[in-house]
Amino acid sequence: MTHGPAPLLIGARGYAHARWRGAFYPHDLPREWRFLFYSHRYPAVLMPAQSWGQDPARLTLFGDEAPTDFRVVLEVTEKGLPRMAEVAAWPVPLVAGCLVRLSRLDAAHREPLAALARALPVTVDLRSCPAGCRQDLAALSVGVCGRPAASRAPTGPFAVSLVDRVDRRALGAALRGLLTVEAPAGSALFFCEPATALAGLDEALLLADLLMGSQVGS
Repeated sequence: MTHGPAPLLIGARGYAHARWRGAFYPHDLPREWRFLFYSHRYPAVLMPAQSWGQDPARLTLFGDEAPTDFRVVLEVTEKGLPRMAEVAAWPVPLVAGCLVRLSRLDAAHREPLAALARALPVTVDLRSCPAGCRQDLAALSVGVCGRPAASRAPTGPFAVSLVDRVDRRALGAALRGLLTVEAPAGSALFFCEPATALAGLDEALLLADLLMGSQVGS
């Protein structure tokens, strides 16, 4: 399955955070309306594995509520990876790609990653990526997540950066990199912590707009 390049996606990891009630969601907003509220404010969400149960059938509920240009990136656990590789159909274009969390890259991961990458753009978040790891993943058409705080740029056809804390200089550098990287399946930046997301999402969207505007004008 092929996918056209997507615009830069910006969002949070998850949207149903209890601490967002009152700070982002109105106090009287019903819980079941939170996704609708979020998806009309931000262009994307990194859906934690527990939120969608790693069950593609549940994703149709989100597609029915979201705007047509809203995108979901699915978090996949190491345990759930083999099952994901067997899914025959995904709700595209709602699902922009998958982020697979691995403690390390083992031989047993290679075939499931390659199978999943044949269906959707895939990047991995690795705790440890020794020499040669990125090359092994590139051979599978799989990328590695970037970490702006560590000055680590993303690699692969689907370029994803994960933000743990708001550092304006690092955030600006990450956005510039994502806007200029050659990523055929698109690029994305997600804030991992609820408090960090509240502090950084709007700033990241504004900065991205300014950077895109300067590129057009140059």
